[in-house]
Amino acid sequence: MPTRVNQAVWYDKYNRWQIKVQLDGVRKTFTSSTAGPAGKRECHRKADEWLKYRLIGENTHVDVLFDRWVENLKINTSQGHWGQYESIGRAWVKPAFGHKRIGRVTEQDLKDVITQANRQGKSKKYITNIRNCMMAFLLYCRGMKSTTLHPEKLPIPRSAPAPEKNIIQPSSLKTLFTSTETTFRGQPDPDWFIYAYRFMVATGLRPGELIGLERTSIRDGKLFVKGAINAFGTHTRGKNENALRTFVMPAIAAQAWTEQQAQLRRAGLVSRYAFPDKDGGPVNLKTFEKYWTRYRLHNGIDKTTPYELRHTFISVNKNMPDALKKMLVGHSTDMDTDGVYSHEMDGDMQRAAEMVDAAFRKFLE
Repeated sequence: MPTRVNQAVWYDKYNRWQIKVQLDGVRKTFTSSTAGPAGKRECHRKADEWLKYRLIGENTHVDVLFDRWVENLKINTSQGHWGQYESIGRAWVKPAFGHKRIGRVTEQDLKDVITQANRQGKSKKYITNIRNCMMAFLLYCRGMKSTTLHPEKLPIPRSAPAPEKNIIQPSSLKTLFTSTETTFRGQPDPDWFIYAYRFMVATGLRPGELIGLERTSIRDGKLFVKGAINAFGTHTRGKNENALRTFVMPAIAAQAWTEQQAQLRRAGLVSRYAFPDKDGGPVNLKTFEKYWTRYRLHNGIDKTTPYELRHTFISVNKNMPDALKKMLVGHSTDMDTDGVYSHEMDGDMQRAAEMVDAAFRKFLE
């Protein structure tokens, strides 16, 4: 870090301390209105932090670079994205090697973080997120010319537990499409989101997509998925480019939507959202999950999360051609050939809808 040679000066006219520093042609002024030595020290601290932050090179400490990277992410990415990386940095990266100069960080430092996370029993997915965070951070650092470290591979330990994924089994699936009852304050009560659950499992929507779905996005027998609402209540364009999609609603989903509209009319509720909370606004994701948990416990339905209703949809339709299934759920293809050269043909959407209905009939009739 460059050495600061000047000292803060007290200006009686302005009743404040002031110091000016310069680095690479950029001049910055810092002030403090606190009288006495404490105000002078505050000025020096502000100036020193700015100089430390501005000078980026192989001698810059990792914690400084990481904070700068996160600030850049806040400008260019969603809160869900930068928030996850900020959390990983605070819990794993900084404690492990945040004190080191970036030029002295080695691949072994990164591997040690992954090993430590595995020893603590973190899931395979979570450890993968840690690895992705560190790799993205290094990419940023290489762009700043502060390191040349480029790990070839950071393997995920085979012993890392993979999270168990559950789906609704056929007996519980029948219950979902017959029971509208839940428990409220210890008493049986109609579930406000019953048709939302059915619509999710019949369309494969992600929870955020369902919550952000607007009434105008369901028309002419088709579903237009234009975005989502994340855990922070922010409207987004969805998880990825493939998430923006349009498909013909299966009859089972259309029925759930018809019943949902009737419920809104009975409640005298007009909302821009297709499956709003009782106040007409979008329901919070955590609140929605609480409703679902209460409903499934009341009805003895298999332990599942709202996201696993999407897994249920995919499992029910396991015999559907992969290309059609990906079109419905908004997944990219594994093969570049399909992604580049395969296009929707006339009748594909209708064929997919009919296959969904046939698959559900097998379990519900």
